[in-house]
Amino acid sequence: MLALDQKNQAQKPKLTVVDRIGTTDIPKGLIAIKALLGNKRFKPHFIYDSVLNAHQRAVLCYTAGLSKSDISKSFYGLTDEQRLGIQKAVLQLDKIYKAFNKVNAISPKLFLEQAYEDTPIQGVK
Repeated sequence: MLALDQKNQAQKPKLTVVDRIGTTDIPKGLIAIKALLGNKRFKPHFIYDSVLNAHQRAVLCYTAGLSKSDISKSFYGLTDEQRLGIQKAVLQLDKIYKAFNKVNAISPKLFLEQAYEDTPIQGVK
């Protein structure tokens, strides 16, 4: 039985990738992934330098513990330690946002209305 299996394998021609798939073209999904990874718009320096406004950069720098003079610097003008501080600040701000959003307490209305004091529930023992 083992010899028969080896004989059958020997008779089968080895197919190349092109023979199996029928083309050498890269699938669209892989092209899209490659475009996302290689696109400069999806890099931290582009977001920091071109997308964030001055106020957003100030909030981010303050959260990262940077000085006022660092706000006007480009992303690559910051030291490696400062850039890692920016990364940690983004993660911290994201956690704060998620904490408010998780309990549906992010709407401006909830920030402006006065909360009711906790009152004991009547009739429950």
